[in-house]
Amino acid sequence: MLIQFSVSNYMSLKDETTLSLVAGQGKELKDNLRQYKDGNLLPTIAIFGANAAGKSNIFKAMTAAINIIRSSNERQIDRPIPFIVPYAFDSECRINPSTFDFIFIVNGEKYQYGFSADQYRIYDEYLYLYKTKIPSLIFERTNTREYNFTSANESKLKKYIEKTSDNKLFLSTATNWNSDLTRNAYIWFANCVDTYNDSNFKLNPGTLEVFDNGGEALEDFVTSLLKTADINISGYNIESEIVDAPNILIGDLPSGVQINAPQKMKHFMLSTNHIINNGQEIAEFTLPLEAESEGTQRIFAFGPIIKDALERGRTLVVDEIDNSLHPLFLEYLISLFNNKESNPNNAQLIFNTHSVEVLSLDLFRRDQIYFVEKNNDDGVTELYALDEFSPRKTENIRKGYLQGRYGAVPNIGWEDLKW
Repeated sequence: MLIQFSVSNYMSLKDETTLSLVAGQGKELKDNLRQYKDGNLLPTIAIFGANAAGKSNIFKAMTAAINIIRSSNERQIDRPIPFIVPYAFDSECRINPSTFDFIFIVNGEKYQYGFSADQYRIYDEYLYLYKTKIPSLIFERTNTREYNFTSANESKLKKYIEKTSDNKLFLSTATNWNSDLTRNAYIWFANCVDTYNDSNFKLNPGTLEVFDNGGEALEDFVTSLLKTADINISGYNIESEIVDAPNILIGDLPSGVQINAPQKMKHFMLSTNHIINNGQEIAEFTLPLEAESEGTQRIFAFGPIIKDALERGRTLVVDEIDNSLHPLFLEYLISLFNNKESNPNNAQLIFNTHSVEVLSLDLFRRDQIYFVEKNNDDGVTELYALDEFSPRKTENIRKGYLQGRYGAVPNIGWEDLKW
């Protein structure tokens, strides 16, 4: 589970910005709490704010850090570090590294891992394990090439220094060389957390293959999601065939270089089943998935991801989750994660949205709701929780938000409009 994520000097997140999933002291909605040894964690977080306020930048920062970790071992020594985008409106920030910090639980152990980097090198990096409330050092890296280990760990980790170039992360390198000390933490980034937006939240050959292998359990789960969304689909069919692989334009290759491209590939076709009653007879019809609405296709894309997260206790971070989804269906998804019966393995859902219909203290605790607001003078994004305003448990926070009581709403200049 994710406990906390912090970032600074990344896009509009100039100053240290922290998203915490540690529950506050409120006694409300106890089903929305997950116990761990230091207190309670939250299974869902919703982030609200105006257009261009920086909601997506929090998502992009987390995505950047995770992808830098995952791609570190494949990075050639002369290649830049991707995804780094420092705050642009300050001459010092533009040349300073971006910083990322995660606190999380994996396999019952609490870790803190972070690093700072620009496009050319890793400057600082560290990994701590919390055996007690005081963190125990696994490794620290400063000034790119200076390392610090405990005497017990030095002989186990020092040998990986020479294998870690300036543009690579020590965490990834040590794990790649089978270090037991770093494996757990790396596994969390590799397998236990994922981010999604419209570019990777679509049906593709990989997703369709999941449906091909998912069997009745996946069909039952996706069909239940569709029924909840009041979509008249009783099931689906998945078929496949072997087709010629498309030609790939690769340009001129150096002499002697050959590419062994596959000649055949598996093509999947998914169709939906509709039971239609025209008043005279009841009949079943099928439609290709491409003929369904964007909302229906999005539920099909989301279905296996949600099922896998709930079964494996994974953390999902979704940018603009409400695209093509009805607010009532979004409320149902949130309830799946909040409810301990449907979410026994402590999966988490973090998302940003414009859907104020779900902005309710019947659905969220006050510490589960965050707002973002951008200062128009310097373009800096601020992230803060509703809990900071100490609203009453009976307060209509949707109304208060739209009235500007908590900030994070657009300042629409109606008086400037000419009709």
